[in-house]
Amino acid sequence: MVFPVIYRSKTHLSLIYMYKVVWFCLFLLGPCLMKAQDTINMYTKELRLTVDNDVFTSLERDQYYTSGLYLDYRWLSKHKIIHSISFHQRIYTPRRVSWDDPKEFDRPYAGLLGFSFNREFYFNQKEYLKTSVELGLMGPHTLTDDFQITWHTVLNIPKPAGWKYQIAHSPIINFHASYARRLVGNEILDLYSQSNVSGGTVFNQFSEELVVRFNFLKHQASTTLFGGHLGSPSSSNRTKKIIESYFFYAPGFIYNAYNATIEGNFIGPQSLHTETAKPWLVQNRIGFALSWPRFNLITTYYFKTKETLEAEAHQYVGITFNNRF
Repeated sequence: MVFPVIYRSKTHLSLIYMYKVVWFCLFLLGPCLMKAQDTINMYTKELRLTVDNDVFTSLERDQYYTSGLYLDYRWLSKHKIIHSISFHQRIYTPRRVSWDDPKEFDRPYAGLLGFSFNREFYFNQKEYLKTSVELGLMGPHTLTDDFQITWHTVLNIPKPAGWKYQIAHSPIINFHASYARRLVGNEILDLYSQSNVSGGTVFNQFSEELVVRFNFLKHQASTTLFGGHLGSPSSSNRTKKIIESYFFYAPGFIYNAYNATIEGNFIGPQSLHTETAKPWLVQNRIGFALSWPRFNLITTYYFKTKETLEAEAHQYVGITFNNRF
């Protein structure tokens, strides 16, 4: 669909403004965090915010897994076990939100809203295990459609036209597990294998990837790679310094047995529009992490091959902030 020149100009200005504000805040965050440290040597609680969005890769991109918001509260228990509660929202749309005919769609609209309860285990500084139970709702009751339409209205960008065809009401009852093991490594370079499995009413899939990291590293039990800084003591004379920084690259594959955000809900009324999901996908992650004793900043770029027969490959960026106390 082609928009008038004046409208496209306003659209670009709104997106460019949002894009600049986000990255300007990130630019300011680094020195602020370095000045905000105190002399406390150990932290056992943490707030974590993760924002996923494809607009970080291109001002023209607004499709597929287009937005994710995650807010976690994490706390340390004995024997290096971390518990957490997470609130999250996920938004999925077809390649063009201006499409209003489901015959044009290459992916259904879907909105998810829920909580997850998580436990993370750190074994022998070489192994990591995370288990999660996710509960929530998918469908119109989440008001995800109103949220995205309002957001697009505020930014003066094209409003999504096809939410009336979104995946129908369904409860979310999902179980997730992630296991990682350090294979080889030293102070400059290390290699992990990571396996992930999900099963339930929405996501039923398995994935496997290799994670390569290089730069200034910490062992697995106290690195940001698996959120292990909680409970790790830090010297008071280093409280204003970066204590960890690294690049990482993680190639892998995903086997998708059933994805209700594409193929329709298991429980509840029949969805008006569904697509056929591809069973095998390839995903690549690349990113950079910085850690201070109280704060983390992690940026991850995702590239994933197409999820449906008619879709395109997709890319987006996730930005994570952690604040320990």
